[in-house]
Amino acid sequence: MKTLEVLKEVLAGKRMSESSRLNYEAVFTSLSRMYEEFPTKSVEVNKWLVSLDGYADQTVRLWFTILRSACEYMEVNYEVKNACKGLDAPKVQKRKRRYFKAEEIVKIFQACRDDFESALIGTLVDSSCRIGGLSELKGKDVGEGHISVKEKTGDRSYRLDVRICAGLRRLAGEDDGLVFGLSSKALSMRVIRICRRAGLSGEKLGPHTLRHSSASLVAGETKNVMAVKALLQHDNIATSMLYIHDVEEEMLKGISPLAIVSDKVKSGLPEQKMLREKTGVDDKEVEVVEDGNDFEEVVIEMFPEIRDGVVIHSRLRTEDLMLIRKGFLELALSDRYSADVGKARLLMKRMLRKVK
Repeated sequence: MKTLEVLKEVLAGKRMSESSRLNYEAVFTSLSRMYEEFPTKSVEVNKWLVSLDGYADQTVRLWFTILRSACEYMEVNYEVKNACKGLDAPKVQKRKRRYFKAEEIVKIFQACRDDFESALIGTLVDSSCRIGGLSELKGKDVGEGHISVKEKTGDRSYRLDVRICAGLRRLAGEDDGLVFGLSSKALSMRVIRICRRAGLSGEKLGPHTLRHSSASLVAGETKNVMAVKALLQHDNIATSMLYIHDVEEEMLKGISPLAIVSDKVKSGLPEQKMLREKTGVDDKEVEVVEDGNDFEEVVIEMFPEIRDGVVIHSRLRTEDLMLIRKGFLELALSDRYSADVGKARLLMKRMLRKVK
């Protein structure tokens, strides 16, 4: 069969959306330029995939998936040999997500010119819903602190600030009135224009980056994958874990197991080795337990001795030196006249001396 004839048969026999139909037409138009006859060998499909060198990895993978689906349909209904059988889908190089920082989100809000744009950005940021669900959003779908939308994954209910909800109802005017009244594509372009107006540049300025950014903020603040799952309404928690992984580096900043242990020691764990406080009505009495002197031993064990042959790490960073300096300052302020303060000052000067 001719390649374009196969396209007609597939479009006539498969139910699909308008966007899917356009994708099928694009795939078969490209394939027909190389093969007038519909390919029946795997090597022919591979050569066609190689010819798509200028396309993005995601596009090549999508087109292969479409062709494979068409081949399976023709194999079952017309006994045409499936040229995609046994072929693996093309690899997609992982692309790093873009996240807007809190300061950038503020700029986006400031770039909004009217209530329509403010409500659109506010809804996307605070609810983290997909843009596709907003095109058909009506007044009756807006509740007190939530919105109900229809998305590609089904019906979803997203929490939303009550003040934004009130603004959405005003835009709708009535229960059956559309809140935004634009297609998802038109709304996406509106978001991109607002982002550019805010001074942002580069790729991924659309509404999905706002969704990712909201999830990233929640992940970084709560460190809780369940909070991300609830926010984004994911069916699979593995998808939510991606946002936790993406903020791991940021989450680790400022996290020190040693500091955590130290805090627990000072707060009375283990209790028999620490100071316990008894607070009276008029005064404050501190009682020392019998083996309280062990506290010094605990602290000494936390900091191992320096043995012969140990050298400073060659990749000591600026923030490491700043942390060391902070420790020296605390030593000097807590024990101003100690001989150890002079030793710490000398050590600091040696660490910061220029290398010739």
